[in-house]
Amino acid sequence: MNSLVDEVSPIKEDGEIIGFIINGKEFYVEDGWRVEIQVDDMKGFNISSIPCGFWLYPLEGNTIVFEGKISRDKDHVGIASINIHIYRKYWDHKFGASQYVSAMKQAIITRNETNKDVNFEDIEDDGAHIFFCYDIYLNQDMPIDQAYLRFQQIVQEIEGHTERILECEEISSEILNDEAKFTIELLLPLFRNMSFFDVKYNHGKREYGKDITFSEIDKFGTRRNYGIQIKAGNLSGEAGSELDKIIGQIADAFSMPYIDTTSRENRYISFFIIAISGRFTNNAKDKIIEKINQRNIYFFDIDKIQELLAHYMKKVIR
Repeated sequence: MNSLVDEVSPIKEDGEIIGFIINGKEFYVEDGWRVEIQVDDMKGFNISSIPCGFWLYPLEGNTIVFEGKISRDKDHVGIASINIHIYRKYWDHKFGASQYVSAMKQAIITRNETNKDVNFEDIEDDGAHIFFCYDIYLNQDMPIDQAYLRFQQIVQEIEGHTERILECEEISSEILNDEAKFTIELLLPLFRNMSFFDVKYNHGKREYGKDITFSEIDKFGTRRNYGIQIKAGNLSGEAGSELDKIIGQIADAFSMPYIDTTSRENRYISFFIIAISGRFTNNAKDKIIEKINQRNIYFFDIDKIQELLAHYMKKVIR
């Protein structure tokens, strides 16, 4: 990845850094280490260019839009320290505040065991307030705006897992009917728990039909790359349905490469999965197979996904 560090210049006074110039704009340090920055200004530099010991606080206007701060440290090219403050007097979640943070701690510990990209830090509870802290790590350098989106995605995944723990590991219909939630809160954790690596969600962008990409090393030591197209609800084989659009995306998915998140190399998929939260109706699978000259296509409906969830994550769909 091209370095963008030359876009960040320190402002020094008496030999000490008191601020930064980013894309021609000046940002000054408060309290010795805090730098407030508008989300629109988070571009033009890599996250690794933030000097160690200084933290960025993303804002939109005067509104805090991220429950944490962003920096790097000696062990990670990027780090987000998430700080959650719960005031019991105004807590209106259907589960109690203590129960909620206990479930979130469990979600973070579970993710750390498999992904190694988060770490639980601390809980303080004085009876009226709860302060909950955890860290998210990036071990690959990237532009600051992409890093910010990645941190947000991981926060959403942890929050989704927390809710499922509170609901006794049941997957609600709300998740199944929302494509973004179905992807972020269900499928991404599932594939990671299945020990695939380089699991990448394309943040709503279609990388030639591949909503998610991931890889594995088979028993012969060969890398196998997968691409997935995701849809909430049923997929019908009737005329005028989404079928023709998906068939076109399958052809693009095999012919067009995607960028490996680690090596930044172009890679081609060997297998393609159509994953839906409903069922294939009106001979949809037969029509896809008939029109696409590819054997490496798999069809995951809600029954197959339930089978995988039960085996790898001990979860059931309500």
